[in-house]
Amino acid sequence: MENKTLKLITKIIVGAIAIISFVLFIMIMKDPDNADTAIDAMLNFTYLVLAFAVIASIWVWLKDLLSHPQKLKQTAIVTLVFLGIVAFSKYVLASNQPVHYYPNINVDAKTSNWVDTGLYTFYILGTIAVLLMFLSPVLSALGSGGSASTEEVYEEEAE
Repeated sequence: MENKTLKLITKIIVGAIAIISFVLFIMIMKDPDNADTAIDAMLNFTYLVLAFAVIASIWVWLKDLLSHPQKLKQTAIVTLVFLGIVAFSKYVLASNQPVHYYPNINVDAKTSNWVDTGLYTFYILGTIAVLLMFLSPVLSALGSGGSASTEEVYEEEAE
């Protein structure tokens, strides 16, 4: 019952957004010389819909995350590993020496350090992704080693 109600509410919201967007579009097409106010209204409406979508997505993600403690633990571990890679890139690999390739752009040491940090983090994460892409078939061919998949863990929790 809840699923049908949610689908109905979603269809009503999508319909309302479509009608409002269509009216704003007609306002722009009807009077192109004075379209600035209609365009401003359309942009503000777009920002409102985007904000609603972002908030709804974050809420659903948090609700799902908090309802599964195993997922919360995995997310915390991945987040800490990512922050560790960023810290390693920033404090070990990145330099704070500005590079002066472009004479019209003034880059200070702090900006140079953050650019290096971003690049080194990208290189490390990209290397890990490529290695896992090639290692995944090898590891699956060798067997899972008795570890339960995420779906199996959730099925056990549900019972």
